[in-house]
Amino acid sequence: MIAARLAELVAETKGAKLKRCAPRVPKFTKDSSATMLPVKNGRVWIDTAHWKKIRPAVETHSVGLIVDRGGLPAASLPSEDFAAKDSELLACDVECRLAGVEGFYLELDIPGLD
Repeated sequence: MIAARLAELVAETKGAKLKRCAPRVPKFTKDSSATMLPVKNGRVWIDTAHWKKIRPAVETHSVGLIVDRGGLPAASLPSEDFAAKDSELLACDVECRLAGVEGFYLELDIPGLD
């Protein structure tokens, strides 16, 4: 039933190409004061202006991968170890969004997609 419906929907497009929309990227990522931490195939962005407010949620949801150092967000592991934690940071991004926490964003480049 599902396959048949998918086939119907595809047929209805009559070969029309998918129109890609612009990526949804939080404005704070363009701010020079934002903290950027590199990860495998991407970056973690943290709104430093709201760090005090979002710190408890980010530290909890990142399972301690992101901590406070001198009032600023920082990785708790050496760079190469932190960079490999993209799955954990994706979970943190999802949990922060579900909790309504603004100021944490995981940007991942997906090889093969423009």
